[in-house]
Amino acid sequence: MCLGIPGRVVAMVEGYGDQLALVEVEGVSRRINIGLLDAGSVQPGDCVLIHMGFALERVDEKKAMQARWGLELMGRGVDQQ
Repeated sequence: MCLGIPGRVVAMVEGYGDQLALVEVEGVSRRINIGLLDAGSVQPGDCVLIHMGFALERVDEKKAMQARWGLELMGRGVDQQ
């Protein structure tokens, strides 16, 4: 199992074989490679899980929120639980 960071696709980016998208993660936009996903399956507004600069999975809003919550939970100390 890998750690997937949830993000929202803002726009598709030209170049690199049309395998790049601008994805917003916690207010910061980054270029992410979407080449591991089915061609044409990712559109602006979609949520994706990202690992090391690659979108690994297209997810719905609920799963993206669960992933975000899990990351927040991992960052809390035992005394904060």
